[in-house]
Amino acid sequence: MQIACTQCKKPFNIPDDKIPKDQAFNVGCPACKAKIKVDQHLKKEAPAPAPASATPAKDTVDAGSLVVQEDFSEDDELKIYGEDDRVALLLDTRHKDVLTRILKEKEYQIEEARSPEHAVHKIKITEYDLVVLDEMYGNQTLEENAAYQNLLEMPMTSRRKIFFILVGGKFKTLNNMQAFQHSANLVVNESDLDKLPQVLKKALNEHEMFYKVFKESLHALGKT
Repeated sequence: MQIACTQCKKPFNIPDDKIPKDQAFNVGCPACKAKIKVDQHLKKEAPAPAPASATPAKDTVDAGSLVVQEDFSEDDELKIYGEDDRVALLLDTRHKDVLTRILKEKEYQIEEARSPEHAVHKIKITEYDLVVLDEMYGNQTLEENAAYQNLLEMPMTSRRKIFFILVGGKFKTLNNMQAFQHSANLVVNESDLDKLPQVLKKALNEHEMFYKVFKESLHALGKT
């Protein structure tokens, strides 16, 4: 989709796979940083009038010909990052301050979500380089957590682009077996967060080396 900024008039493109389906959204102009509301693509044929006694659905707002999801659309800005930007989704409120500091030191752009369901929405519209998830994010176990289950169900072609970190009291830092069992790239015990800069450097280096060999092998087999 091509959009022209309402402020500076500069046109720019948003990849179709990053546009929320059937939702209004806000996007920041990469040139002047103005916030632009995009809703033209949501226009639909007018629905048949509902009976007078009908109660509107709680999760939608009728805006004329637009149907906007109340929970995730109006205040969600679709950010456009540069090719060299590294973007992290931080899903951890218990250790937020220390994790934010560490990720900023590693030069990650950081986004957050309001709930596991909101995290699923954000993962659909943004390609994250790194996701950090607390084992009790949203006061839910991993088995109950929609964000975790969504990561497990992602196609491997998309999932392998994300470096996925699980944080919690039951994990042993750098335990590869625990990471494998939970489909994570790295597990970190919350008592070791002060060591995370060194742990993350080691784990990311190993990850990049593995996928370098993996991509070279696919290329040699003519699959890339």
